[in-house]
Amino acid sequence: MSNISGIIDKSKQNQKGSDKLIDTFLSHMKKNGWNIELCDNQDNYIPEVIKNRYSNIPKQWLEFVRNIKCMVSPDDTTWFLGREDFDTQRDVAFHWNEWELICLDNAQGDTEWESAIKKFWDNHLSIVMSVKGGYSYYAISINDGSIVHGSEPEFEECEIVASSFKDFIEKIVSGKLLK
Repeated sequence: MSNISGIIDKSKQNQKGSDKLIDTFLSHMKKNGWNIELCDNQDNYIPEVIKNRYSNIPKQWLEFVRNIKCMVSPDDTTWFLGREDFDTQRDVAFHWNEWELICLDNAQGDTEWESAIKKFWDNHLSIVMSVKGGYSYYAISINDGSIVHGSEPEFEECEIVASSFKDFIEKIVSGKLLK
């Protein structure tokens, strides 16, 4: 596992605040028992499936996902989606878009419902998934960059919990979310 501090190229003067915030966040999560694995190659990787589907993705989340291989809660029930989670060739228990796939399966050929599901998920990028007490997620709203939270059975019924990815991780560090 790579060192947590200094995960992002410090030579980028205009992103020092972002670097510090992400480092503080990762240190906080590690201190709280989260298993964090960083990528060995911290390049400008953006998962192909994300590039092809979403635009207007917040830069802070892109910096985060470029560096995170995996990040899992101490009880293995909640995880931040990292680079490996977006690898569509991997055999995994939960795909990065698992909740969308479940919804589409439930729509069972109802084209109007399927269209509404796809429209919702085309505008919401899952960043955290959980199976603790039922299926739930946190996602970036592509429309405005806010972070929403939703859960089963109606995944598409969600509420805004943070105004941005920065606000989201600040709320986690302050104990307001993901306690």
